Amino acid sequence: MTITVIYDNRCEKPALQEGWGFSVLVDFEGRKILFDTGGYPKAFFSNIDKLGIRLDEVTHLLFSHRHWDHMAGFDEVLSKLRRGTQVILPRFFWRSPFKHRHLQFKTVKSFSEIDRNIFSISLKGGRMLYEQSLVLKTAQGTAIITGCAHPGIVNIIRATQEKLPGNVSFVMGGFHLLFTPGHVSAGIVEDFKELGVQKVAPCHCSGDHTIRQFQEAYTDRFFKIGTGSVIPLGS
Repeated sequence: MTITVIYDNRCEKPALQEGWGFSVLVDFEGRKILFDTGGYPKAFFSNIDKLGIRLDEVTHLLFSHRHWDHMAGFDEVLSKLRRGTQVILPRFFWRSPFKHRHLQFKTVKSFSEIDRNIFSISLKGGRMLYEQSLVLKTAQGTAIITGCAHPGIVNIIRATQEKLPGNVSFVMGGFHLLFTPGHVSAGIVEDFKELGVQKVAPCHCSGDHTIRQFQEAYTDRFFKIGTGSVIPLGS
């Protein structure tokens, strides 16, 4: 399994464009899963071109939630997907995809198996805001990728463990801790350790201070990432 960061507000490769938002491509057991599309269409399409990513090879597309910084170029992206591609949306997405009738759409209301070893967990993250996270069942344990973690990153991990008991090998994405006081985010780092999370890659809305705390706590099990990063993980 490899995860390529298409879009983040930090950049690891000068040729690519950064911006507020998040997008990754997960290459997993022969499937290519696009998770979110970032905040600005021009940057997203430029980055996938330079990274050699083809939208017509994507097998699954998940939008974590309806906020602008996760769904850039919505209609254009959908129009470039091949016939039969699965598009998975959370509840109350409020953006109609149904003119793209060449695609297969599914709305996730709680926990759902999308494909073999690929799951979505959708939780309430605010008034009329539901957010889904991508969950992958690997030989090393469960991997979780979040968009912004509006429902609470620890809540997402715990809810996932209830559905897929066992080891959590990896948690990546926006942890929504940008404005969280340092002592609170330090407590969340401890929660991760108590929950047995093995590796972490916080980014996007996690906050610089939180990212530093995770780096100090996880040392060689911490991934520093940004636009252009490629993370190889065992399947």
